[in-house]
Amino acid sequence: MTDYSMLIGGKLVQADETFDVVNPATGKAFAKAPHCTEQHCKDAVAAAKEAFPSWAATPIEERKAAVQKALEIVSSNMDKFTELLCKEQGKPKGGETPERQMVGASFEMLFTQGIIASALKLNPESVTNMDTPGSRVDIVRRPIGPVVGILPWNFPVAMLFQKAAPALVLGNTFVAKPSPFTPLTTLLCATLLKDVFPAGVFNIVTADDNKFRAGAFLTTHPDVRKVSFTGSVPTGKAIMKCCSEDVKRVTLEMGGNDAAIVREDCDVKKVAQGVFQGAFLNSGQVCVAVKRAYVHKKIYDEFVKEITEIAKNSKWGDGMDATTEYGPLNNKMQYDKVLGFIEDAKKEGGKFETGGKAMDRDGFFIEPTIVTGLSDGSRLVDEEQFGPVLPVIPYEDDEDALKRANSSQYGLGGSVWSADVKKANELAARLDAGTVWVNEHLGNTNLAPFGGFKQSGLGREGGFSDIGTWTEMQSLKTAKADGVEPPPPAMPASTSGPKLSEDYKMLINGELVSAKETYDVINPADGKAFAKAPHCTEEDCKAAVKAAVDAFPSWAATPIEKRKECVKKALDIIMGAKDSLAELLCKEQGKPKGGETPDRAMVGASFEMMFTAGIIGGALGLTPDVNTTLDDDTATVNVIRRPIGPV
Repeated sequence: MTDYSMLIGGKLVQADETFDVVNPATGKAFAKAPHCTEQHCKDAVAAAKEAFPSWAATPIEERKAAVQKALEIVSSNMDKFTELLCKEQGKPKGGETPERQMVGASFEMLFTQGIIASALKLNPESVTNMDTPGSRVDIVRRPIGPVVGILPWNFPVAMLFQKAAPALVLGNTFVAKPSPFTPLTTLLCATLLKDVFPAGVFNIVTADDNKFRAGAFLTTHPDVRKVSFTGSVPTGKAIMKCCSEDVKRVTLEMGGNDAAIVREDCDVKKVAQGVFQGAFLNSGQVCVAVKRAYVHKKIYDEFVKEITEIAKNSKWGDGMDATTEYGPLNNKMQYDKVLGFIEDAKKEGGKFETGGKAMDRDGFFIEPTIVTGLSDGSRLVDEEQFGPVLPVIPYEDDEDALKRANSSQYGLGGSVWSADVKKANELAARLDAGTVWVNEHLGNTNLAPFGGFKQSGLGREGGFSDIGTWTEMQSLKTAKADGVEPPPPAMPASTSGPKLSEDYKMLINGELVSAKETYDVINPADGKAFAKAPHCTEEDCKAAVKAAVDAFPSWAATPIEKRKECVKKALDIIMGAKDSLAELLCKEQGKPKGGETPDRAMVGASFEMMFTAGIIGGALGLTPDVNTTLDDDTATVNVIRRPIGPV
């Protein structure tokens, strides 16, 4: 068994203990990896912290040169990576022929090359927000500091560099913690890249999570300024909770339960092949794979027959076999979990068109499985199986399919399949998911920002989004020598706005609502109550949230110019009542009323009202852009902005 070392502070480091790495095709250990201690983690973070000031100050072109060298080294060792990926992850080695380049480990390495190349294109630009004779305001991007990447076991090399490459280019220092199921390809990077970066810039630690939870330790370390995690929802939530203790930055890419909607007008044979590939790539161990297929009732039986035949004819086996298309589950834990999904589906009345059991061989192999007879509410439909099992569900019409696809706690990916491209594009835009395809699934998005809606994640990684992901935004106002600031803008003239009522009420669903109870509002200038405010109940809060939920679809679909008209009207009303509002601010907050003369316009409540007008005016200038990352004869990839929901 080959010796592997961690990388800490520019040095290859062994550990007193090791743990077994299992080949999922055999179920047997084939290598040992170093098991780090708490001290190793402390040393890695200390090295990253010490290296950060110098690395952050290094010109970006020099940082890119180091990452470019890393790309060249990784590219020149493709055979080592693909063979090791095959052994520790289980995916087919691929690459023997041009057609096999897009299979298994070979595909992951090509994907990795693209990720690193994309990071090399990043150029954070400062934006001048204000420029006067006396000063200038620039919006600049600064590296965050020492960051930690906690990696998954399904794409260990690609996910390492999806985090590390942009983080390093943008001036952060990095500590990688791979999954204990797939540590070796990351440790191979330790050996190959040891001398590429200055000591402490790039660090790798590995651990058996059953003995020491190194990821949890790194997440709580006070000198770590950001954690980027790819993995399960429960672990992601735990990381988010830990990061909240000292407000670490966090990016989470978690689970998905991606729906494919297959419309009645499609070419069933062709689409069945596409859906199968989208569901069973990497033996279903892809966060954004098809996890449930909604097929129109008119073509349902034909589709089920076609995709079942594809499953029966697919080739599963050891990834080192050149004929293998699909490999085993990566580990015993996931193998048992997927078998549990199968047993639950049987109990819930699922019909197994093919598969439905483990293969009679060594390793963690499960037969490719197509299940019918289930619907929403079944575990296999509602939860993420992360394995070679696909439920196929009939639906009535587009709205039925869309509602069911969106009725999930997840929102990572999805797809729509149809001969009517216009209709498919319209449906795709309404799917609540971070990445959506039309007439394909898992296809090229040219490294567009990747991440999820709802519980599928927080933040984005990839493409131009990496600038926001791996940097802090700073508003920097600098002074100019001998410059003189212009006078502040004049406060808008008062208008005869409405007289404010002293009978204060809440606003719920467009109605002014009183409460059974009130509470005193104190004037801090004299310490005495001067008004009463309504005291809401839990039911009032529920009613307010329900009203927001009910109003959201229509409001989100309202053209932005119409929404701006409403906000502009609100601005006009507020400024019409600014004197009354300033007086009320004076009473309840205690700040000076201000505003009686031009000099007093920048004082207290008068200033706050002017500031408020500027805030609303700034919002009226917002126009979310659409970024096109791919546009060719066959498809366009647009990165768009969608409203979040009730907030």
